[in-house]
Amino acid sequence: MSKVHPVNTGAVDPVTIVIKECINLSTAIRKYTKYSSQSGVAALLSGGSEIFSNQDDSLANTFNNLTMNKNNDPFLSGFIQLRLMLNKIDNLDDIDSLTLLQPFLLIVSTSSISGYITSLALDSLQRFFMLNIINEKSKNYVAAYREAMNALTHCRFEGSQQTSDDSVLLKVVILLNSIIESPYGECISDSIMYDVVQTIMSLACNKRRTEVLRKAAESIMMSITVKIFSKLEDIKFEDLGQKYINDESYSKDNLKDDTIGTTGDGDTVSVKSDNSNLSTTENVGESNNDDNKEPETIEDHEEITIEQYEIKEPKVLDIFEPNYGLPVVKQYLNLLLSLIVPENQTKHTNSTRIFGLQLINTAVEIAGDKFPLDPRLFSLISDPIFKCVLFIIQNTNKLSLLQPALQLFTTLVIILGDYLPMQIELTLTHIFSMLLGTETKEAAAGNSDAQRRIPSAVKELLIEQISILWTRSPSFFTSTFIKFDCNLDRADVSLSFLKALSKLSLPESAAATTESVPPICLEGLVSLIDDMHDHMQTLTKEEYQKANISENPILKQRERKTEFIKCATAFNEKAKKGIPLLIEKGFIPSDSDKDIAAFLFENNSLINKKTIGLLLCDPKRTPLLQEFISLFDFKDLRVDEAIRILLTKFRLPGESQQIERIVEAFSKGYVASQKYDPSKLVEVPDKKPTDQSTEDGAQPQEKEVEEEEVEDLASVQPDADSVFVLSYSIIMLNTDLHNPQVKEHMSFADYSGNLKGCCNEKDFPRWYLDKIYVSIRDKEIVMPEEHHGNEKWFEDAWNNLISSAAVMTDGALTSKNPVADLNSTDLLRFDRVIFKHTGANIVNTFFKIYLIASDDHITSRMLTSLDKCAYIAAFFNFKKLYNDILNSIAKITSLVNSNGTNNSAKESSVDDKTQEDISYETNDSTTVDNSYIDIDSIPLVEITDQETGKKIPVSNQAVRLGRSFKSQLCTIIFFRIISQTKDADIISTDLWGNIIRMLLNLYENLLVSPDIFPDLQQRLVIGNLPKPLSEISITKNHENRGLFSTFASYLKGDEEPTDDEIDASTKALDCIQSSNVAGSIFGNENLLNPVLIKTLMSSIKPQRNAENNRYFEPELLFLVEVSIALILFCKDEKQSGVAMLDKLFEFSKMSGITKRTVRRLITYKLLLISVIEGQESRLDQLINEELLAKNEVYTRKYFTTDQGKELLRRLLELTDIPNYSAYVLKNEGFWRVLRMVAAMSENTEMIFNFLNTKIIRDGAHLTPDNFMLVLGLLDEISSIGAVGSRWEQEYNQSVKSGHKVDRENPYQHVVELSLKSINSTAHLVELATLTHNEVIAIVQALAHQCINPCEQIHKYALSSLEVALTENITLPLAGISSVEELLDNSLLTLLKPVENSAAGTEADGKDSDSQKKKSTTAAASTMPVLEILGTISHVYLYYLRQGTSSNETFMKVLNIYNEYLETPGVETQLQTMITEKKALERELGLASRPETPSETQTPSLDASPVPEAPLQETDEPAATESA
Repeated sequence: MSKVHPVNTGAVDPVTIVIKECINLSTAIRKYTKYSSQSGVAALLSGGSEIFSNQDDSLANTFNNLTMNKNNDPFLSGFIQLRLMLNKIDNLDDIDSLTLLQPFLLIVSTSSISGYITSLALDSLQRFFMLNIINEKSKNYVAAYREAMNALTHCRFEGSQQTSDDSVLLKVVILLNSIIESPYGECISDSIMYDVVQTIMSLACNKRRTEVLRKAAESIMMSITVKIFSKLEDIKFEDLGQKYINDESYSKDNLKDDTIGTTGDGDTVSVKSDNSNLSTTENVGESNNDDNKEPETIEDHEEITIEQYEIKEPKVLDIFEPNYGLPVVKQYLNLLLSLIVPENQTKHTNSTRIFGLQLINTAVEIAGDKFPLDPRLFSLISDPIFKCVLFIIQNTNKLSLLQPALQLFTTLVIILGDYLPMQIELTLTHIFSMLLGTETKEAAAGNSDAQRRIPSAVKELLIEQISILWTRSPSFFTSTFIKFDCNLDRADVSLSFLKALSKLSLPESAAATTESVPPICLEGLVSLIDDMHDHMQTLTKEEYQKANISENPILKQRERKTEFIKCATAFNEKAKKGIPLLIEKGFIPSDSDKDIAAFLFENNSLINKKTIGLLLCDPKRTPLLQEFISLFDFKDLRVDEAIRILLTKFRLPGESQQIERIVEAFSKGYVASQKYDPSKLVEVPDKKPTDQSTEDGAQPQEKEVEEEEVEDLASVQPDADSVFVLSYSIIMLNTDLHNPQVKEHMSFADYSGNLKGCCNEKDFPRWYLDKIYVSIRDKEIVMPEEHHGNEKWFEDAWNNLISSAAVMTDGALTSKNPVADLNSTDLLRFDRVIFKHTGANIVNTFFKIYLIASDDHITSRMLTSLDKCAYIAAFFNFKKLYNDILNSIAKITSLVNSNGTNNSAKESSVDDKTQEDISYETNDSTTVDNSYIDIDSIPLVEITDQETGKKIPVSNQAVRLGRSFKSQLCTIIFFRIISQTKDADIISTDLWGNIIRMLLNLYENLLVSPDIFPDLQQRLVIGNLPKPLSEISITKNHENRGLFSTFASYLKGDEEPTDDEIDASTKALDCIQSSNVAGSIFGNENLLNPVLIKTLMSSIKPQRNAENNRYFEPELLFLVEVSIALILFCKDEKQSGVAMLDKLFEFSKMSGITKRTVRRLITYKLLLISVIEGQESRLDQLINEELLAKNEVYTRKYFTTDQGKELLRRLLELTDIPNYSAYVLKNEGFWRVLRMVAAMSENTEMIFNFLNTKIIRDGAHLTPDNFMLVLGLLDEISSIGAVGSRWEQEYNQSVKSGHKVDRENPYQHVVELSLKSINSTAHLVELATLTHNEVIAIVQALAHQCINPCEQIHKYALSSLEVALTENITLPLAGISSVEELLDNSLLTLLKPVENSAAGTEADGKDSDSQKKKSTTAAASTMPVLEILGTISHVYLYYLRQGTSSNETFMKVLNIYNEYLETPGVETQLQTMITEKKALERELGLASRPETPSETQTPSLDASPVPEAPLQETDEPAATESA
């Protein structure tokens, strides 16, 4: 007993309080009592003077005498004597608490007292308990509290008005609750607490009581229920390992009549005794005697009450009865069960049944988790209570009754769902059959009212109540799936649940239910999707796939469930057919009897019990029967209990021989399980029947005690034959007692008499047979499928379901919540299977609701859920479902052309091979919103805000999108899903087509910018892409209040866009900007794959027509640029690059395209060629057929632009690519292009740097194939510097005029570039592999620059040529052996035209001489003749020193001098050369050498008479004359 803590009684001492209450009651009794024969003084004196003594014993005797005296007022005497007892004491410590309360309790329990006095007595008791007068220090306080509770539950008083009487009872109820709620309420015993429950419950359920009393009783009953079941928290349940057989009757604890209070007309004062613990014979006797009793009179009742009072007074044994606990919990639960059982529905009102359900619900809420710890307590919940709940749900249309039943059901599921899977399965199955308008086959076959119409309100209530299952249990559907759908013996509850919710969520279901049903069901689907989505946040898809390698045994079993059902169906038809199939599929390991028996023993839900019975009784399968029986554990069980267990696994056949075989095998198995201990055997002596049926009350009790002393199951040890006979008798007894066709049922005497001498040739113990008889009488052994198809189908279905729960063991029930032990990966595995089977239905439901919903919140919620569904489908790689979701969303956006078809259903995914059971309904987006369907044709108008510069495109597409909020939502969600997709392989070709169609639709209507890859544009220096042209352009002016210029209207004859159309277009533009279309597609690197490239390329329209003329070229460039950017990203995608390159060359051949497009295309071509190997032919085509052939496109102006320069730079970079370098450097067209652009000063430096670094420095790239081309290009670059002559002329003129020149040569950069080119040309002669022609070409190129008009250049060219001819060339070289050949092909070439002209005019006379002079003079004025001749002299003298020059050489030099003697300075330079020649000859010793023929042919020199020195001076004019 728990320790109580007393409370201070206050300022007034307890003795005074009690005396005051005695005075109050005495006064009231004297005033209102009907005993008027004695006054108060007489009452004081009638007991004698000894009452004034101080002896307690005397006082007690007097008190007793007073109570026994009928002529005196015992009530008044009791109070007076109690008052006298308390007058001279200071405290109540020595006063027995029961004595203190006796007078007050006597008033409460006496029916002859008026209600007023009873009320005063109740007030006094209330005050005593409130002020803690009776506390733990009080003597015998436990008995006092218990006696007080007993008196209150038996409160009686004279009746008056209904209201007054019920007010008294209200005080009783409140006082009872006060005591129970107080710390001393723990002192109450089980029996008293049960009386309290009966008393208050009877008041709460009595409709004749006032509303106030009944409601108060109901409220207090709830409080008491909480108090009682809270005791389970403190009880320590012991695991004794004992088996519990569910063979008890649950209908014994019935609610008694409301007998408390008055006993007016029509009320019977009857106290029903509890016969639950009496034997069969005693129960029958009592029931027969109750009908013959006469009603008691008031006087008799009063007298009996007083006598009972006196008998109870010395109740010292009460304190030894334990405090209330588990016994009253079981009794109370049985009592509540009696209120709701169908067989008692005529005894109790509807409100009573409702109240009973509410109390049971409260009990489960308080201590439901403790029920499994006690098998008997749990069996009440699992069998009769749950059965009644299902019966009410199945059969009632009363909402007031159905609601508490459903509340109790959901409470049981939430708290005890892991322990009650079979009950939950059956209940949910029936609930959804009611909701969907279908009934189970059993119900339809056995219930004539099976097809009853379920009212809409009932369906609404069903959904509302069961919605708590998924609301409060986050993983309800997953947990249910594991427990049921993955169990071979259970139905697919979770999948059926979700499919039913999908159907009921549709708005059309409201027609058969109510408007609130679809939203509730929809919330269940949404919660499932949210739950799955949350599970995926713990793992990435890659982590899940990596961890999903190992096989899950539960899911493997789920996959085999379909096969198992087929095998079970075959077995149920014929065992011989089913067993081989089960063995073949691996459900039975082998064909051994042991394996077959184990299968039949364990898998007994889908297997027909009748078929099992027929198989076991087959004479040919006797070993199988023995193996099957050996699987049972019958130890420590009575024979009837063992039979109950046995018959849960199969149905007993009907033929006697078949039964005999099974009973015989059972008998042997039972005896083998017991392992008898002979030392405990007790033989029962023969007894006469008269000994058992004596009417004397004492003898049976003594015999019962004797039997109880030996009531030990181990003492009964029947052999196999005895068990065989007893088993047969049990089967016969079960049939006799429960067969409605049997009129006279077998009594216990008959039954026990039939078994005389059957226990090892002795009698079975009486108690043993009595227990068997009571067990069979109270609870029928219902064989599986016994009532299949008849009016008792419900009983049969229930008994089949819970047959496996007929045997429980203490502590064996444990929580089996499958979700709690799952890790993230396993949880996702189960989610995957659930979504695989239900995802399509759920998605279809979401779409249907989205399309017809008018509330923005609902549409947003549905679209968010669809977003999550797409994420889930992508996570689990459900390709078909993922594409269906996005294709449907794309249609709703209105951005997909109507000619777009959805062929994704034709595609299949490797992962979806097992999805044959999924059928997905494609939604038509045309039903989204009717507000834009009838839009008038609007031309594409681009409106520019004059102040902000913002441009708003107005078109049919923009207005359509802007007017539909659903389309805008879908657009945002669609591209958000695309942006979050991590696996491009999940996107089908059809979906890619829709994505690109949406993109192009936006592009064509100016709703999206074409510049998706600005980095690429910057790299190629090609600028931004062109946008499609608008049909009309309008500038918006704010000053005229939003009116627009009428220019467009004037041109088109159309009205301008309305404000509504402009507003819709603005919304559409904002929506597209929020969607980040381009970033969603191309910003997600996971999506950039060859399929996307192929889709883009296939979207390019090959021909221009009237429809696409507005955007043909811009769209072509847009698609090409995007495709190329993706090709560059997918570095290994050569195939797409080649295909795009082919398309680009085709596009270039199209007629009517602009130069801008052609130039942009060639940039793309060159880029692709540079990144794709083996495109030499395309490169040659690009150079020769485009760059060189299309001069009108690739003009000088183009190559001076940044775009042209970048093209040239990329062309040059091809030489850095190993695969193209050799081909490009020997391609003549390449050098022609360079030579063409090299003359442009903007590109000259680039070309020269290329030549210098790539060719000149690295001689390996200079080959015979390109030598001349390179040399020509160098000569071209060298010639560019001629522009420097302009500044030189200006400078000379300024100097001559005396002006000072401050600025530098503006062309100096070009001149220096030419000088570098000349230098590079000169160094070419240093190459060792030069040919004859190459050497000649080099000196000719240098000689060409010697006549460059720019002074800097031609001077540098002359010096370079001189160095080349002297220092860098050593004769003989490359077939050149004479100096004459070098001079003839270089310097002399420059002057030969004049020479040739002079030679040709010798025969023409004087006119020719005149013309010759003019030509020479002109050449001298345009060429640096003097410098050229000086260089010739230096070269001649150099080779003269080298000994390689001849007289012929000299004559050639002399002749060229003679041509220009009239040029100032030439004659002097000639004389100097001759002088140096002579000196050099003398130095080299060449003067004495014989003259050559050429020298003898110079008469002017040989005939001169002057001395040698002067002759040297006269050589020049002589020579001139000779010439």
